[in-house]
Amino acid sequence: MLMSNILFIKRTPLGTFYKRRISRIIPAFIVFLSLISLMSLIFNLSSEHFNYFYNVFFLRSYYPVEPGILNSGLPLGHLWSLNVEEHVYILLSLMTLCSFYKNRLCLILLTLGGASIFLQVLYVKFPHLTSENYSFRTEVAASFILISAGYLLVKERVEQFVPSWLPVITFLIALICYSDFPLHWSAQWLIAPILLAFTVNHLNSLSPFFKRLLCVPALRLVGLWSFSIYLWQQPLYYWGTKGGDAFYMAGPVLFILSIILGAMSFYLIENPVRKYLNNNW
Repeated sequence: MLMSNILFIKRTPLGTFYKRRISRIIPAFIVFLSLISLMSLIFNLSSEHFNYFYNVFFLRSYYPVEPGILNSGLPLGHLWSLNVEEHVYILLSLMTLCSFYKNRLCLILLTLGGASIFLQVLYVKFPHLTSENYSFRTEVAASFILISAGYLLVKERVEQFVPSWLPVITFLIALICYSDFPLHWSAQWLIAPILLAFTVNHLNSLSPFFKRLLCVPALRLVGLWSFSIYLWQQPLYYWGTKGGDAFYMAGPVLFILSIILGAMSFYLIENPVRKYLNNNW
């Protein structure tokens, strides 16, 4: 949704867009990836360090096929979602260059999102058409971003009809899609993308109570640190619970440590390097 707003509504120049994206993501990402890969090389943890450049260029979801990104032997499996984001953002940025269909962007984005869901159905029915872990590849997982980006462009037409409680309901139903509640097996990728797209696009429709709740200083800080937390929580989770041998109270302890480590990464790496690049690039 954010990138759709930046590219299609604010019309941010592509040069500025890429500079900001690179300064926001790449420094902390490279430090994280390099450290994990170096540990793998020194301590012989895995052979994944040989795939370093596939990871650097956000291609690891595809190459090599075996072992897949989720079975690399290192805490790098979560990077599949970053791969998806970067692939989709490149696609969105390229779409801004084609002015002849700018009035049809919403329809194109929603169609691409629907096609992504269709591919999921196709792969489920005919698994021989693709490789293992296809759900974590861009052509399938992109539905969430594409549907949200497309809906953003038309949400103003329906926003006045959206009651303040409806985004809360759609969010709760989306959570149920990921729970053990006995919904249809397709709910996670058929229903959830649509519900979550509606929810995030109508956060402004929430009641004052929920808006105040989302503006709690602690939540805003976690949002500020979110990318660094996203990166560094994985080693704690992966090695702290590997093989199901988690220590007593591992969940709360690792959760707190991941926030601390993410905050340190933000203030020591992500934010200072981003400011330097934005001011000098």
